[in-house]
Amino acid sequence: MWTMIGKQGIGLRSGHQSILSTQKVDGIDFLELSPENWMGLGGFKQVYLDKVASIYPLIAHGLSLSIGGFQPLNKKFLNEIRAFLDDYNIEIYSDHLCFSDDDKGYLYDLLLVPREKENISYICNRIEQVQEIIKRPLSLENISYYYQYDNDMNELDFINAILQRSGAKMLLDINNVYVNGHNHNYNAYEFIKGINKGSVSYYHIAGHYKKDDFILDTHGKDVIQEVKELAKFAVEQHGWHPMLLERDHFVPKLDDLVNELNSITNVIEGKI
Repeated sequence: MWTMIGKQGIGLRSGHQSILSTQKVDGIDFLELSPENWMGLGGFKQVYLDKVASIYPLIAHGLSLSIGGFQPLNKKFLNEIRAFLDDYNIEIYSDHLCFSDDDKGYLYDLLLVPREKENISYICNRIEQVQEIIKRPLSLENISYYYQYDNDMNELDFINAILQRSGAKMLLDINNVYVNGHNHNYNAYEFIKGINKGSVSYYHIAGHYKKDDFILDTHGKDVIQEVKELAKFAVEQHGWHPMLLERDHFVPKLDDLVNELNSITNVIEGKI
């Protein structure tokens, strides 16, 4: 099993597969993938993934757990997740602090969980069920959101309470903190400073789109300097953990992604 994932990585994308499956690229320490896109496929895709996994440590970032949803947890799916994690020696499994299904099925979106005190115990119970099956801590990502419910708890208090009670870890998405801080008028630095110490497992960083005074988390542009500086602060507060550069749209060449990764790391380490 990989005991040290490394400092910086990118998502596993088909456009880069011919390179990533044949060589270790300088500047890429690990790769992140969504297990839902790979489990049970077989054939050439499994051969490709086997080659990649022999070269790079992997992190699994799920899309459909719906930890805050009101449908029963899919135990069959969770057992398949555990088998996939074991097969590929994946230490970190993350998903989103959100709900993404209802009684009609999956919603194909990451929706904000009402931040009510009653939901803390409910979500913690579901986290415990997940962790019992996957035999690893679950890491939960703070999502970007563009609305809030009436009488919601403070977001930071809600997240910290869940992490403390459940033993789950946090996938700290730095761009999401920046986006939410801007759109909902809170201090992103104070939010990051207030996260429970020792709870962060790894980081996401990404670009976004700004229109007038509104920011949308898109993963389709380069990371701006302000978000890099926020990442530097996050590492100062919570230590070096794997830093994943998300790029889901307008994905550039691999060399350009590596250059951006190195730029982010250089800012964090005070080299530029």
